[in-house]
Amino acid sequence: YVKYFAQRKDTKTIFALDANSRPSFPPIKPASSSSETNVWETILRDTGLESIWVQSSCLKITGEPINPPKPFVVSVNKMRGPSSNQPSKIGEHQLELIDHVFTNGTTSKLFNSVALNSKELVPTAPLLYKSKEGEAELNLYPSSKMPSDHLPVVVDISLETHTHVSLLHFTQL
Repeated sequence: YVKYFAQRKDTKTIFALDANSRPSFPPIKPASSSSETNVWETILRDTGLESIWVQSSCLKITGEPINPPKPFVVSVNKMRGPSSNQPSKIGEHQLELIDHVFTNGTTSKLFNSVALNSKELVPTAPLLYKSKEGEAELNLYPSSKMPSDHLPVVVDISLETHTHVSLLHFTQL
């Protein structure tokens, strides 16, 4: 479905999703494939779309971080509590980049915050951390300011004029 829209010549495509998969997840061999892959590699290979994280110089096309002093590029910074539906992960600190936007638009500009009200700004993804300890542990989500464990991804994507836009957004329920 995404490949169909991404390869059309008369449209630009924006594919946004909570992939629950970071670019560096180990490849696996799906039953429908003869080779190992992961979500990041599959979308880039099969659709020809480009990640906004690459366009905005946060990651290399391989999914590796551009900024070695702060190698943790994240959209989720949480610790699962006792009411988690995944008991084996209770107390586990998850510092992940699992929210993605792929496009065949020409450029992307990320916003680093959005106004919550006239006095407060909420940070947006990606946040950069040098480690899972320290600063990252002191800024967990959700919080009273950000009620989700996912930071918003706010991006301005440059599209050519006189085209149609196909916006595809899949959310895991």
